[in-house]
Amino acid sequence: MLKPLALLAIAAVLCASSALADTTDVGHRVHVEGNGAPAVVFENGLGDTLGVWSKVQGAVAATCTKTMSYNRAGYDGSAPPVAERDAKTIVSELREELRARGIRPPYVLVGHSLGGLYMQYFARQFPREVAGLVLVDSTHWNQQLLLGGPTHERADKRSRVMLFMSFIARRELADSARAGEQVHESPSAGAIPAIVLSSTGVFRGETPARRAEAARLQEDIVADFPRARHIRVDGSGHYIQTDRPDVVIDAIRELAGC
Repeated sequence: MLKPLALLAIAAVLCASSALADTTDVGHRVHVEGNGAPAVVFENGLGDTLGVWSKVQGAVAATCTKTMSYNRAGYDGSAPPVAERDAKTIVSELREELRARGIRPPYVLVGHSLGGLYMQYFARQFPREVAGLVLVDSTHWNQQLLLGGPTHERADKRSRVMLFMSFIARRELADSARAGEQVHESPSAGAIPAIVLSSTGVFRGETPARRAEAARLQEDIVADFPRARHIRVDGSGHYIQTDRPDVVIDAIRELAGC
């Protein structure tokens, strides 16, 4: 989810093992590790790079199956974007990268925050390519940057937050409303097994009303996926994959069947 704390501290995360990263003609910096099927594909949140999965990817690859994390267009080591930064475009680019690398479906998709919104689109548009879906404190299709307060106050806060963002993060944020519309307009998720992980922590500056609204939005995501199971994660902030990697690893292993 696009939570205030994450957006105010949005410094890019460097790749944890650059020696294992490479690039194809498709133009993304990619880290592939492990062997087996179904492959697990990670999607980063706003402003993050593939290193954000360093506590999860290696563990899954060592004991379970093939994994792939990558940097979207415009992030460290990847080519500049050439099209909109909405869900349709980003998922199209990801599928092209997977094809170029010979990583065949079905996939277990794992998405954090805004990356979770993109993976919702992937799963709902291409269900035959998806073996399972893990959403890590995912953005809701109708979620705004900052909830609550008068419209002019939200606009002011949004402008201040965007000052600290990279160019590509600003572009993704600007196109996030359209990405949400694309998810909402997508077909039903049907029978895709899904695990929705949501943090229970209260973020700095978050009111009880906003915390309740954030919880409600996670329940809405669960309702969009008939075979979803909701796990509320204690002892974690927005970055569950770094605060409680064990929970994310277990969810992936469950859906990958290993």
